[in-house]
Amino acid sequence: MMLPQRSPFESLPNELLDEIIVNLWTTPPSVSRVNQPPSASIARSTSRDLKNLARSCSRLLAAVRPRLFAHVCLDLQDVDELLSYIETWDLARYVTTLVVRGRDSPENREDPYWWRQVLARINPQRITVVAPPSFIGKMMGTQIFEGHTWAFDVPLQTLQLNQDSRTDAPLTSLDKCSCLLEARTWSSLLFNESSSLRAYSHYEYFLFQVPSLFSTWGSLAYVRPRPQKFSLTAALNQLTSFRYTAVFPFYNHVKLVLNAVELMKNLRSLSIQLSPCKGDKATEVEQKSSMDPSDPWMEITTGYSIIAHSVRDLGNRGNLVEFTACDYAFDNLRPELSSILSEILGHSDWVHDGNGTWTKKKKKATRYTPVEIVL
Repeated sequence: MMLPQRSPFESLPNELLDEIIVNLWTTPPSVSRVNQPPSASIARSTSRDLKNLARSCSRLLAAVRPRLFAHVCLDLQDVDELLSYIETWDLARYVTTLVVRGRDSPENREDPYWWRQVLARINPQRITVVAPPSFIGKMMGTQIFEGHTWAFDVPLQTLQLNQDSRTDAPLTSLDKCSCLLEARTWSSLLFNESSSLRAYSHYEYFLFQVPSLFSTWGSLAYVRPRPQKFSLTAALNQLTSFRYTAVFPFYNHVKLVLNAVELMKNLRSLSIQLSPCKGDKATEVEQKSSMDPSDPWMEITTGYSIIAHSVRDLGNRGNLVEFTACDYAFDNLRPELSSILSEILGHSDWVHDGNGTWTKKKKKATRYTPVEIVL
């Protein structure tokens, strides 16, 4: 009986196979979509090249599997099944990013402490969570005010945490952590708050409070010390980078976000986007509703006036050295934003690159000339 011959492709050395796999690998879609309107399909990809290659034979499956599990998408209803598979095939060390889809409704209450079980088995460098505001609040140990939720259309928000290195934390410490923010030494936080545009249709819209972590965190910033503020400050002090994305937030809410930013004592980089990104249909809602079309844009420009003052102050008394106004990409906003930011930051230590990024100039070290004293 003759054994079937191996194909020439299968006979390639491992080094060449790995090179082919690397070239078929693509950036996960969650990276490019994290600043777009929050969606449960943030990790959905049309590329199936690696999966198709893995199906071709057992040898290629073994070679491709670590790449396939570098970026994992987790539905919280499948936690046990996924972790069991990862352990069976010894894939934990390959998982570098994790996208989590959470739900929070009377019909579907999911565990906001899912991260205790998951981080005890894997240690991704980046975690992205797409979930309702209430679920994100519980996950982060924060009680979110939902009394005005009816005025907004915010079914989902996106929160992303990054750590510079994947040094394993002691597993026993996870049970002592009250929120995901304390579970690792996160260096970067991104929060996509979604759109506040629907609320502009209501009378005195600015009195409504968006369901958000930062509504609570910003309110805590100026209260007297208490346990909740102390633990929050300790966790936020780890951050060196923060990006805030929202669509037409009210300027008084932007102030709450900046209050929370002041708790990030080691922050070095701040990025803010307040207008719709390319492809967002938010402006179509604006045109069809009864709102004053100038109100949302006025809130953005007023918000940037507050932001500019905060950036200047954070640079003076903190570690902030880089600020990016992502809305410079919006042609209609650029002239007004340039005027606002230049007026406040232009006569200080901040230098603009012309594309929306301001960098703080390094101060020259003072040289002291020794003076000889003759007695």
